[in-house]
Formats: sequence, C-alpha cells, structure tokens
Amino acid sequence: MLKKIFPLIFILFVGMLMNQGCKEKDNNPPVITILGDNPLTHQLGEPYVDPGATAYDEEDGDITGKIEITNFVDPNTQGYNYHVYYNVEDEAGNKATEAIRIVNVLQF
Repeated sequence: MLKKIFPLIFILFVGMLMNQGCKEKDNNPPVITILGDNPLTHQLGEPYVDPGATAYDEEDGDITGKIEITNFVDPNTQGYNYHVYYNVEDEAGNKATEAIRIVNVLQF
C-alpha cells in the first residue's frame, strides 16, 4: 500500500514546488489616493486633522494601514503651502509614488 501512495505524494510535492517557481515577480507599485481637498484650506488656530489617504496594491489589495504620513502643518502659524507627505510600500518592497497634500493655514 505504501509503495502505491509514495509515488503519488512525490508527484504532488514536486508539482507544488514547480508551481511556486512559476509565479511572476511583483513589480507593480501601490497607488496612493489623497482623500479630501488638495490643496486644503485650514482655519488658523484650529487643530489640524488630516483627512488621510488610501493605498491599494494589485497583489496585496488594500494597504491603507501601511501608509506613513509626515505632517509639517503648523495650525497656529498662518502660511501657504504646508506639506503633508504620504508614502507606502507593498509586501514585495515596491514603493508608491509619494503623494503630497498642500495645506494653506489662513485666518477667515
């Protein structure tokens, strides 16, 4: 009985190994989509809460939770063109094109 099962198990194992070797390398970077207005106008003196962004990758799906945000907005200093940077990388190490939100802090 074992002599009959062993070749079948061996064939299945070799088939699984060959299937793993046939997968194409993931070369597609994820895409970041900024939510809300860009540029965004913000009221001077009010706490700044960024509307955020989403990230999607063809292989990994929704990777929004992996977005790294760098925020240089000072809501207490009037200014034009503050920047918020969004970056993300997929499981294969492909980096999205950096997305940038422009925030203008104004008295209105």
